[in-house]
Amino acid sequence: MKKWIFILSGLLAIQLILTAAVTLTGEDYEAFQAEEKVLSFDKKEVDGLRIEDGTDSVSLKKQEGKWLLPESSDFPANQSSVEQLLGKLATLKKGWPVAKTRSALRRFKVDEEQFERKLVLLSGDEAQATLYVGTSPGFRKVHIRPANGDEVYAVMFNTWDASAKADEWIDKDVLTLEESDLDRVEIPGVVLHWKDGKPQVADLGEKEQTNEKESRSLLGKLSKLRIQSVLGAEIKLEYRQDEPALEVKITRKGGEVLNYRFSKSEDASYYILKRSDLDHYFKVAEYTVNSIKETTRDKLVQATSEETSSEHTGAKSVEKKSSPRP
Repeated sequence: MKKWIFILSGLLAIQLILTAAVTLTGEDYEAFQAEEKVLSFDKKEVDGLRIEDGTDSVSLKKQEGKWLLPESSDFPANQSSVEQLLGKLATLKKGWPVAKTRSALRRFKVDEEQFERKLVLLSGDEAQATLYVGTSPGFRKVHIRPANGDEVYAVMFNTWDASAKADEWIDKDVLTLEESDLDRVEIPGVVLHWKDGKPQVADLGEKEQTNEKESRSLLGKLSKLRIQSVLGAEIKLEYRQDEPALEVKITRKGGEVLNYRFSKSEDASYYILKRSDLDHYFKVAEYTVNSIKETTRDKLVQATSEETSSEHTGAKSVEKKSSPRP
């Protein structure tokens, strides 16, 4: 019995010591965690961002309140993606460092030469802050190091949110149109216009009517057309724009006409698009353009139902009866 009392007393003493240690250090940890930010910068002053991954690099520049890609002929960036990244960087907090020595930096891939990402926040030409992002110790967690110190921290961050590829930052919805803003759509062999708030195929026969489901499907593909990447503002022979695979004309309600010219380089798995109101050439997914090309008049037109025919015939009869006699 005495033996067990001695063992239990020892265990209780160890537990009390551990509890005291956690209590004493816990307050410091919470204060440190709550107050220390990884990076010190003024988000409002940041007008430039450079991201490197050791192979690729991308630069973003803010002009007149909009984020652009200078190396892609000032093409618009995805504004929300840039702002979300800056917001995340501004709120990163320090925990206890997992390493403090220069020799550990290479192991965690956060030194000046080996890193997963290097992010430089700029105000004009001056760097406000630099961050190295390295290995991942767990899901959505990475090791980081601010350039002004040797301490390595583990924080919640997704490396893929800081891509060094320009195509990951472009505004891929730059071609988007509001369907309610469309007045007329012309594709080879068929014209759609609006009547009573609905798309209608032009020049319908007596026993034909518009297939509204297929028509709206076509309009969705055109109005929500997304790009894959930007090819620049200069035309090249390999684009084969003088031999278009598909041409589409869209007239907006204000009268503006947008011409779409799709072409295809030999053996390419994508189409090249030039829209008349934009300077750049774009890559567009092959399957998207093929589905537009395959839309024929037969798909957009269906036979008039008996009910519709009866209504149509009835309307004609009423019209005849109500016509004044000569």
